[in-house]
Parts: sequence; structure tokens; C-alpha cells
Amino acid sequence: CAVSVKKDAKRYLHVEPPLCIPAERTVEEKHIKNSVLMGTTSREMFVESDNVDKLAVPPGFVSLTSFTLKREKNNEEASDNHFPLQNLPEKACLPKGVIRRCLSCSNCQKVDCDSKVVASWHPEEACMPILEDAPVFRPSEEEFKDTLKYVASIRPQAEQFGICRIIPPPSWEPPCLVKEKDILETSKFNTHIQRIDELQVVHLKQTLMRIKERMKEKRRKTSRMGLEYGFGDSGTTDPDNAGRCTGGFEIGLGPKFTLNSFKKYADDFRRQYFAKKDKVTDSDDTLTVFPRHWEPSPENIEGEYWRIVENPTEEIEVLCGTDVETIVFGSGFPSISNPRESSECPEQAESCWNLINIPKLPGSLLAFESCDTSPILLPRLSIGMCFSSLCWVGFRKVEEHHLYSLSYMHLGAPKIWYGIPGRFYLKFEAALKKKFPDLVEHPEYLHELVTQLSPSTLKSDGVPAYRCRQDPGEFVLVFPGAYYSGLDCGFNCSESANFAPFDWLPHGQYVVELLSEQCRKTSISHDKLLLGAAMEAVRAQWEFSLMRKKTLSNLHWKNVCGKDGILAKALKSRIRCEATKREYFCDSLHSRKMEKDFDLTTKRVCTICLYDLHLSAVGCPCSPDRFSCMNHGKQLCSCAWSDKFFLARYKISELNALVDALEGKLSAVIRWAKEHLGLSMHSCISKDGEQSTSTEVKQRGT
Repeated sequence: CAVSVKKDAKRYLHVEPPLCIPAERTVEEKHIKNSVLMGTTSREMFVESDNVDKLAVPPGFVSLTSFTLKREKNNEEASDNHFPLQNLPEKACLPKGVIRRCLSCSNCQKVDCDSKVVASWHPEEACMPILEDAPVFRPSEEEFKDTLKYVASIRPQAEQFGICRIIPPPSWEPPCLVKEKDILETSKFNTHIQRIDELQVVHLKQTLMRIKERMKEKRRKTSRMGLEYGFGDSGTTDPDNAGRCTGGFEIGLGPKFTLNSFKKYADDFRRQYFAKKDKVTDSDDTLTVFPRHWEPSPENIEGEYWRIVENPTEEIEVLCGTDVETIVFGSGFPSISNPRESSECPEQAESCWNLINIPKLPGSLLAFESCDTSPILLPRLSIGMCFSSLCWVGFRKVEEHHLYSLSYMHLGAPKIWYGIPGRFYLKFEAALKKKFPDLVEHPEYLHELVTQLSPSTLKSDGVPAYRCRQDPGEFVLVFPGAYYSGLDCGFNCSESANFAPFDWLPHGQYVVELLSEQCRKTSISHDKLLLGAAMEAVRAQWEFSLMRKKTLSNLHWKNVCGKDGILAKALKSRIRCEATKREYFCDSLHSRKMEKDFDLTTKRVCTICLYDLHLSAVGCPCSPDRFSCMNHGKQLCSCAWSDKFFLARYKISELNALVDALEGKLSAVIRWAKEHLGLSMHSCISKDGEQSTSTEVKQRGT
């Protein structure tokens, strides 16, 4: 490659890279290879001229074009011009409304420092959205005994709202363990700073540049390392989880708090912000203003919140603790694994409404997630104060992997929720792109942005939004695919967890394909859950049909099987897609049996698009720890296609037999149970001369 560089260059220079391709390729192959390996025909690089003498051609490549280094007058400006979201409107600087530091030091982060709230309530400018309320359900004592059964019973009525509120019967009074003295006074959690006045500006330069850098880092890791991340390690670096706790619009870490100290801080903020002032005239005609204490209503807070978001007059910073890990801080519910807690309140420790238990309830597909420390299986605490927010868009724009979410309020002030039904996601994203037109051409940035669009604005664009107020002791249920946001009316502590009943299966498969298109990693292996449920269903079919064991559990599994059963239909659809890909992409490859422990401890994903590889993968001897999905097998490495191999957990014939077993074909049940579940059957004669059948279970693994 020919390079001309001026030796006296002081500034960073803009580099136009050469078009380099393997010399032995045909013209058509050269074009394809360049598209795959280079990504684009023109990229930007910034190189300091003092360190550049010559750019060498990679081994095995030839240069088709020469290039020169061009001087840029303004390197920062040139960089911004290549970033698609630079045209968002700027917001004028506002006076600070909250001073969160000591008077004697400029950068104090001490918890016990006083914060002065300069900003104040503007009741005459309140922006109260006019919304319909989400439905409220009050289960009876009998209905409350089975969480998943009750959720299924209210789903036809509630799902059309996206969210709903569930008020438990009076007899259900779980202990609130976060109120215990050692947690209140000693356990600390991290907080994040939220700028409420900038929720419709998206932190322009800083936030967008962070998005850009994060996605560039993600692409580098994708191409070099294969992105094989493990669950359960809090130090694991995962691009999709980067900034998980920040929610996207926090501008930095705040101080650490205990619950007691955070309550004091939150209460003091709300008292100062909403203080009413009485005017008193002294005998010398001096006018004195005294603040008068009173409690604002949730309506007062909600109206003021949207006034700050839409028409801010000061900078308003608040603090919050989001996604606080219960495995470290502790849950508000008693745990059955804790001897003291389970002995003191055994009924509540075993309750199906206990959020520690709900992910792995019988009938929840998350029960087949083998890694018990997976974040998706652990409840998360949220600790808020007045105006702390959960936005429509960002890491949690829709609940992770479109799972059901159940949130319980342990204590404190109410939380206001807003929900959008999942069926309106196209209209919602259209409204967002209307607000930010650059997203039309660059949708890959959509899930990275955070903004709090007003429900009123959404309604005007044909997107229905519903309000839901949650008080202590109440649940809020979020349905799969629903968008939601919210705000806190004061200090509170809530806890949430995910679960996946069978009606979630179609949502789960859709998300797998969607995230693959966006090169984003799924939080769970959908195929692992689907196959795990199918195995258990075959075991139940075996016991029900052959052993005549008509237990409640076996009857439950029988209800999701059969030709019209949701589990059988979901598996059949998945296998049809898998079979088509194998025939089209991998028919000519050497096939190998996938080892049982291939993804036992680490979730395997495609190096290129992060697609889950539990069912099948493409590999190459040159890179024993890197794999791809069938779509991207040729991009895994530069080796010849004939050198690569195909890994399959099951043959398509075996998977079809599994579908036949779920649909009720007895021979298929027997075949699959014997070959893959290790079940065997023998007959014996009972003492009274009648024939009985028993089962030997040999766990050979699946």
C-alpha cells in the first residue's frame, strides 16, 4: 500500500483504508470477502502522524488501491459527522435545582452531607397525562394458591393493557426482611444519579458517544473473541449488559447508602422541593417567609414530574438504586434455603408468590435453566426516591427476553407505572423515530437510547398508554412484549422477578431471531428451555399413558401436549426452521455429535451475531473455542469450507420423533424415553394375580 505522510503533521489525520483482498480469489469472491471482512468499503481511523511510517498489507492480501492520509481541520468534528445521531436538538443550560454537597467542600460524596434543593414545585404548570387506568385484580384465597394458574386466568382481560395490578387477599402478609435492623442500618447499595430535566434530550453528546464507543467495542470483541460470556460472574463483561444498572440516562455513580440513610436523603429532598411557604409580616413591616410542611399527593408529584421532563426550568438530579442484586444485598422475602427464615415463616418461604421461588415454579420454563446463578433467575431490588424514573427505552425497554415480570412493593411511597401493550410496538417505535428521525436509517441505536416520551405524546401518535399505581403490599404484572415506564413518588423499595409459562414460548422464539438480527446476545437459551420442557413432557406422557400415573403434574403436562398443544406446536415450528437451515447451509459439512457439556457452564453464542448455539453450531479446527451459527459459518474464519465441521445435539430424525412423542404417538414416547431419558419398563405380577407395571429410571442424562 502506498502511503504519503507529511513529517511535520501535528494533528490527527483521517485515513482512507486500502481495498485489500486475497490474491487468489475470483472477482466475485473478492467482492464478497471484502464485504464480510472489512465490513464497509470505507472506515475512519485516526492515527497520529508522528507514529506512522508505513501501513503494511496483511499477509496473503494484495492492495488494489493506493491511498493518502488527508488532513482534517477538526478531528472531533469529522468524527461526529460519521455518527448518525448528531442532529438532535440541543438544550440550553439550566440553573442547578439541587446542590448535593457540603458547603465546605466542592466535591463531597458523603452520605450525611446536607443537600440544598433550590428548585421548587410549580403547581400552576403541572402536566398531568389524561390516561385510562390499567385493570386491578383481587384474587380470592383459593385463586391465590396458584400463581401461574391465576395469571393464566386473568391474561385474556389484562394482556390488552400490557400491565395490571394484583392486590393479594388480606391473609397474605409476608415479612419484610429489608426492615430488619442489620439491613436497614448496615447493608449498603450503590446509587446512580438521574437527570430528570434531560430525559427528552438523551444526554446528547455524552450519551451518544458512549453508545458509539460501546458498539465499536462490541464489534471488536465479536470479531476477535467469540463473545463467550458466562452467567453468574458479576465481573463478566457483556456488551448487552453494559450499563445494565444505569438504565441508560444516569450520568454517574452517586454515593453508597444504607436504606436508613437513603430514606433520610429522599425524605429531605421531597420535603424541601414541595414545601409550601407562609408569608408573615412583623411589627416593623418586615416580610418573612416560613416553609410549611405538608405531604404532596401522588397526583401532585406526577404532574410536577412531567412538567420537569417537558418544560424544565432547573437541573433536577435525583438518586436511585436499580437492579440491586438480592444475592448480595438480600431479598425482602424469606428464603427456603435459609434455615432461620424458613423456620420462622415456613408458609411464606414456600409461597408461590414469593419472588425468590417464582422463576422456577412448576410450569415456568425457567425451571429448565441449569445455571442457578443466572441473573434471570434472581429477584432484583429497586430503591427509589421522589422523581426517580424507569424510562420507556433502554436496556429494559421491554422486559428482558419478553419474559413475564412480577413486581412487589415492600415499603414506602407509591410508584406510578405506565404500560403499552406489546401489540403496539411498531407504532411505539414509529413515534420514537418521529421524535428522532435519524433512527429511521440507523435502527441499531434504538435499543441503546433512553428517553421519557410523555404518554400524552404517545396517545396523539396512536399509541395507547395506561396508568397503574402501585402501593406497598401490591403486585404489578407486566406481560410479554409490553413497554413500560414509571416514576417513584418518594422513598420506596420494591422487588421484581421473571417467569415464563408456556404461553410465553412464541414470544421467546421471536426475540431470539430479533436479537440475532441486532447482534445482541440473549439472556437465556431459548432452545435449552424448549428442549428441557419437551423432555419433561415425554416423561409425563410415559407415566400417564404407560404407567397410569394420573398425578396433577402429569395432567398439567398432558394439557400442553397433543397436536394442538402449545408446547408441541412451539417445538414443531422450531424444528422446521432448524431442518431448513441444516439442509441449506450444512448438508456438505462433516457432522459431529455435540458433547453434552458443550454449554454446560458457559452459554455458547455465535461469534458473528451472538445467536444461541445450544442446538447446533459450526466450528473449525483452527479455532477450537470459537463457533458460529449456521448462517455465519463461512465468516467464522478464512479456512476452506471443507475444513469446517457441523455440531448437532440431535439429528433432525430424533427431533421429529420428539415432536411425535409430544403429539401422543405411543411408539415415539417409548423410543424417546428409552434412548434419551434412560427409562425402561418391565411387567411384574402382583400378589393378587393382577398385572402391574413399574418403571425403572436410569438417569443417563439428556
